[in-house]
Amino acid sequence: MKEDQMIQTIIQLAKVARHEGLRGVLPLTEMMPDAFSRRGVKLLGLGAEPDDIRSLLGVEAERDARIKRLVIEGLAGIADGENPEVLEARLRLIAGLEKACNQLALAQKT
Repeated sequence: MKEDQMIQTIIQLAKVARHEGLRGVLPLTEMMPDAFSRRGVKLLGLGAEPDDIRSLLGVEAERDARIKRLVIEGLAGIADGENPEVLEARLRLIAGLEKACNQLALAQKT
């Protein structure tokens, strides 16, 4: 789904929530294009607090971003002819540093 389509979908959810209450969005969960946004709409419909929605979905989004970064770095390393053992060490270093930075950021928020 493109950004503009996602914006329109979110606005549709907002209108339903405004007129029917948050529980009113639950039947629309299945119209969401992916599991991530379906989980978010379900949290919304079940009455989760805004900070809880941000936190729960934020952790998942950060994990997905780390995995995508590893894919990018790994494939680029392979294309560059990097030694597999060196590539593994570099990817593990990247994963560890990013995870530590994210944990530090979460700790500073609380």
